[in-house]
Amino acid sequence: MPYKVKEEQVLYDARGKKTHVLMPFKRYEKLMEYLEDLDDLHAMKEVEDEPDIPWEEVKRRLSKKKR
Repeated sequence: MPYKVKEEQVLYDARGKKTHVLMPFKRYEKLMEYLEDLDDLHAMKEVEDEPDIPWEEVKRRLSKKKR
């Protein structure tokens, strides 16, 4: 039977240095989702001052690249 952990646990090496964190998988999934959302927000922030391009212009540019 797998070992169950109620909360996160920090694991240490022989020198006492923190090396790993043991946490419930559901909490890990939520953490990864949060980090992905944060990455998306960062990417949006980087381009927020760039001008909008109309969809028709995007389609035209993409069709030119395919040729």
